[in-house]
Parts: sequence; C-alpha cells; structure tokens
Amino acid sequence: MSSTLPFILAAMSTLAPGRDHTELGSAIARSVDAGPPMFAEDPEKRRTAALVLAVAYRESGLRLSARGDNGHSYCAMQINDSSGGTPAMLTDADACVTAGVRLLRQSLRVCAAHPVAWYARGPRWDTEEARRISRDRMALAARLERRPVVNP
Repeated sequence: MSSTLPFILAAMSTLAPGRDHTELGSAIARSVDAGPPMFAEDPEKRRTAALVLAVAYRESGLRLSARGDNGHSYCAMQINDSSGGTPAMLTDADACVTAGVRLLRQSLRVCAAHPVAWYARGPRWDTEEARRISRDRMALAARLERRPVVNP
C-alpha cells in the first residue's frame, strides 16, 4: 500500500464526507509517491499530498467529473485545455492528477513565495487575486498536514 494513501483518504473524508474517495485518492497517492516531495523536509510527502488535496478540493470539491471555465477545464484538478486538459481526464483519475501535480511543480518553480499562483491563473499569476488564491490553498494544505492520520 502507498505510504500516503491512509493520510489522503482520511483528509478527503474530512473535506467531503460520505463519499467514496478511493479512485481519486489512490491516484493522488500514486502520483505523490512516484515523485520527489515538492517541499524540503517533507520525506513522508505529507505536505506534498496535502497541497494536492487542497488544490483538488478548492478546484472541484474532490470531484473527478468536474468541468469549469466554460467547459475548458477538466477533472478534480481543473486542468485547462491550454495546459493539456482533455475531456478524457473527467474519467481518468491518474491522467488528471499526474497533470495537476506536474503543473503544481511548475507553479512552485515560477513563484516560491506564492506557490499556487501560477497554477491558479497562468500568465496572470502575478496579481493580488492569484496571490490570494495561493494563500488560501497553502493555508488549507497546512491545516490538512497537521491533522492526525486516522483510518477513513
């Protein structure tokens, strides 16, 4: 079993109770476990997983089938078609999360001070709105990271 999966499923059940999060949660765990942590001093990748969860929750309420931006963004991570999003991601949790994690890693490289700003607003990342969105996602991730791990 993935080392991050119990944490991820417990956090998802807290954010969106009463739903089966196995498919999306497992995809998040596979993607997080497959790569290096996004942050220094995150050997268990809990902070990394918490950030992916925070973004997916704010973007879609943890719903794989979510569409946004007038039909131009897809899946739980809301991958815009300009960033490689496709309708196939609405049913392919691994493709959705892999793309989302790749874009989050890029966003952290673009602006370490506001790590989710580029993810949230692309070329308009250097705005107060993008910084506000980044602060919100990072604060939610920090709250999730501090939660004790319990079985969902």
